[in-house]
Amino acid sequence: MATKRERDKEQQAVAQQGTEQQGVSAASAPEAPAATDKPVQLIYIGPSIRKNGVVVRTNQVFLGGHPAYLKPLYTDYPHIRALFVPVDTLQDSLKQIRMTGTALNHAALSMKGV
Repeated sequence: MATKRERDKEQQAVAQQGTEQQGVSAASAPEAPAATDKPVQLIYIGPSIRKNGVVVRTNQVFLGGHPAYLKPLYTDYPHIRALFVPVDTLQDSLKQIRMTGTALNHAALSMKGV
């Protein structure tokens, strides 16, 4: 009588032979997308802006990257794109905004008075 461990080894060997016969190895099989893939979440850390019917507020979160309806703001304020940061790097970005000479600090200063 076979033990459970021996049966498992036999099943694995049979499964491995089946994939080899089909000409598909584990390395060449296409990988399924990971279940942890999430859409990009950005948070706006600049000053609130209301211009020509387009509104963006401080700490507003956007799913899926930069929103298309904000393109007029991107042309009027070229540094605004830098103020959209990934949510998972928010704390580091807030530190960089306060640090003189960083790109985020420069972008935030260029938005003063808007």
